[in-house]
Amino acid sequence: MPKNILPVKLHEIREGVVTDVMHNGMGVILVDDYPVKLVDAFLGEKIKYELTQVDRLSAFGQVLQVLEPSPERIQANKDYLLEAGVAPYVNLSYQGQLRLKKWQVEKAFAAVGLDTIAVADTIGTTHPTHYRNKTVVPMKYQNGKLTTGFFDRKDKVTIVPMEDYFVNDREIDAAIGMVRDILDAHQVTVYDDATQKGDMRYIMVRRGYYSQEVMVVLVSHSPALADEEPIAQEIAAKVPGIQSIILNHNPRQTNQQLTGDNRTLWGADAIHDTLLGRDFVIGPNSFYQVNPETTEVLYELAAQKGELQGSDTIIDAYSGIGTIGLSVADKVQRVLGVEVVERAVADAKINMVANQIKNAEFVAADAPTQMQAWKDAGLKPDVVFVDPPRRGLTEELMDAVTYMKPDRFVYVSCNPVTMARDTTYMLEHGYALKGAIQPLDQFPQTAHIEAVALFVPQAMATK
Repeated sequence: MPKNILPVKLHEIREGVVTDVMHNGMGVILVDDYPVKLVDAFLGEKIKYELTQVDRLSAFGQVLQVLEPSPERIQANKDYLLEAGVAPYVNLSYQGQLRLKKWQVEKAFAAVGLDTIAVADTIGTTHPTHYRNKTVVPMKYQNGKLTTGFFDRKDKVTIVPMEDYFVNDREIDAAIGMVRDILDAHQVTVYDDATQKGDMRYIMVRRGYYSQEVMVVLVSHSPALADEEPIAQEIAAKVPGIQSIILNHNPRQTNQQLTGDNRTLWGADAIHDTLLGRDFVIGPNSFYQVNPETTEVLYELAAQKGELQGSDTIIDAYSGIGTIGLSVADKVQRVLGVEVVERAVADAKINMVANQIKNAEFVAADAPTQMQAWKDAGLKPDVVFVDPPRRGLTEELMDAVTYMKPDRFVYVSCNPVTMARDTTYMLEHGYALKGAIQPLDQFPQTAHIEAVALFVPQAMATK
């Protein structure tokens, strides 16, 4: 078939078998090698679908009927989560999710020619719903009422109303509703991108897993809200566990949800929670893993992979508020952390003092640049931990690691595609994998997956 003639037509009804699942959780049916993407379609299922959008390179379809369902398909009766894209795996059993996520990691490594790499079974959680300790939700007046939820993934204009977000701590869901109703009662205006008028953008709620302390952040286009003092007082009187109410001023014309411009309306500037016995200060902008239960498992796994010894010097790259480095500080001689976000470094230093840790240092710098600086200074770490963003590692950072040649290099990844790419680079530059890649489910009901790997110098791998 000529490349300019597509094998499908808009609104055509077809049948096919799902042969792939994308990083966003959408199933893929191939029509003459042309991908059709579908929500709520899982590997091996035979689907009857309608073509709803047809482009040159791919199409989108709407599932009309699951003709041959996966044995792991369930019926959660929560279609609103699919409409908003919140939980693409909501109709897949939890064991099915864990198996699918292992397959996604295997697929990422096979795509770069590493199909013989061992991938362990995915570590799951005992609480695969209502686990998130933080959420940020938009709002909009719909049918004369202030509505919270998430935008419809199709039109990206209509908010799908939600009371049960399914993945959030239930107390966070309740707090969102309380805050929304208070804002509605005060008739706050909502910022509109088209008119560039209005105030409120988002409500953010954080809740400590162990401390049960709650922070509410009102994200506003304006530096102040009308009635902000009575609004704060009403929130403080209504929301259980409230410790902090913040106004975050965000006038930017971008998708960035929060800025660094915070003003405390009521209570403390931050809340606290514990992780592996350490106390952590959590501000509005702090990076803190959203699934506390599995985060402890993740960091304990990373420490085990690192085979830590009391004489070790370790580097915690992309250190955030110091969670990895501080959680292992009592197991090593020295901890060095680097993080580009200055507020996070300030939090890490506060956390270090609060936990009476004296063998850690945190630097505000770009991780690849600081790694090169440590390399040039002759630093020889025993272990390097990296926990990069989804884009993965830069060659500059990996070059610094291979030059310093730590005995153990522990890679914590939130994106198996970039992890597989970076693994190829490390294998080509003197390192070998030790043991299997270990997936861990930090984000049940979604397509996201964490994975941990240990690299050692090739000379040590053969011993």
